[in-house]
Amino acid sequence: MRPVRSGLFLTLVLPLLYAPASLAAEPVAVPVVAAPVSAFEPQHPDKTRFGPLRFLGGLQIDSPDDRFGGLSGLEISPDGSAALMVSDLGDLFHGRIETAADGAPIDLTDVTRQRLPGQDGKPLTDKYAADAESLRAIRNGEDIEALLVGFERDNRILRYPVVSPNPDTPPTLATPTTLPLPPEAANLPYNKGFEAVAVLPQGAPNAGAVVAFAESVGTDGGSTIPGYLITPDGTRDLALSRTGGFDVTDAVALDTGDLLILERRFNILLGVAMRLRRIAAEEIDGPQPPQEPISGEVLFTAGMAYAIDNMEGLAVHIDADGRTVLTIVSDDNFSALQRTLLLQFELQGM
Repeated sequence: MRPVRSGLFLTLVLPLLYAPASLAAEPVAVPVVAAPVSAFEPQHPDKTRFGPLRFLGGLQIDSPDDRFGGLSGLEISPDGSAALMVSDLGDLFHGRIETAADGAPIDLTDVTRQRLPGQDGKPLTDKYAADAESLRAIRNGEDIEALLVGFERDNRILRYPVVSPNPDTPPTLATPTTLPLPPEAANLPYNKGFEAVAVLPQGAPNAGAVVAFAESVGTDGGSTIPGYLITPDGTRDLALSRTGGFDVTDAVALDTGDLLILERRFNILLGVAMRLRRIAAEEIDGPQPPQEPISGEVLFTAGMAYAIDNMEGLAVHIDADGRTVLTIVSDDNFSALQRTLLLQFELQGM
């Protein structure tokens, strides 16, 4: 679910055999113009350190293509050169991130879009079925074996086998299958479904399992955000504490098995804010049923004094210098008063 802005603010993984190739349309080129975001805190343009984050740079991305926008899920290739993004309209975008010598992003090139196919092999066209909110890759080495896409109206997670795993080209997707979820997942609050999907890495507890969180509290109106740990042996319930009025917009696993949770808050007076929370692997792998909701540690919070918008997609990669790089993308709600931003930070001291 995306906030409506007023004034300035208006505006697992189960190994499955490949299904037959889908009937989704071929990728089409999307013209974009990317302008640099040189400062994360414009009032202090020389400041680069924000808690454990060091700002590397960013881009504001515009396009005359009326389907470009609404970016809610993000995946970055292991070498940081390619980006995959899903939108609220059910489009999958692929592009190349050009960087300067210091690693700062300077352009987004060779952008394409393609419609995600449904389980009938045909492109998703209905908004109820196509509202994609999260994206995560299952990798075999550096190649993508499959993509996981979470949806928030028709609450489900689809697993798309990737027929052509070359990160330099748009992926060819096979017809998807659904990840097994408990029946109550279908009853997550309307428009607040699967905002976050993460895959736990090899060497971590529950390696290969999927962690998925809804956007906000469940229909019981409590203070926790429902989630699931999806393993080959079954699905376990998770509960993430909701604090400070923040809702979940994405999650990604670090090599340690810790999770980074991207969150967003919207207030009519204060505008939009983003927050990063770290969840230790031990909290995910805790007692079952969990004795306490998962809380984690707040790493950083940014409000309207920073170069942010409706930040919804989060990805991580290790660059050539061994730095852990976070990439965050915003959902502009297809509004002329909002922006599509792609920001990159080095995560230090984790």
